[in-house]
Amino acid sequence: MGIQTKWNKIQISATIYPEHAQLIEEILKKRYSKPIAHNSISEVIRRAIEHYADFLGVKLTAKN
Repeated sequence: MGIQTKWNKIQISATIYPEHAQLIEEILKKRYSKPIAHNSISEVIRRAIEHYADFLGVKLTAKN
């Protein structure tokens, strides 16, 4: 699903709609009323994935 990189990370490539890129840009530029929790696109996408998984009822299991 992606390319393994250094430090045990996976690199993915995605094509998104321009309006979604604008939303990410607005988030990173702090142009909204809520406090920012993350300062990188990677963290914004991670949180989006977590919220979508919750919405779908997907339970992630930790790998030990």
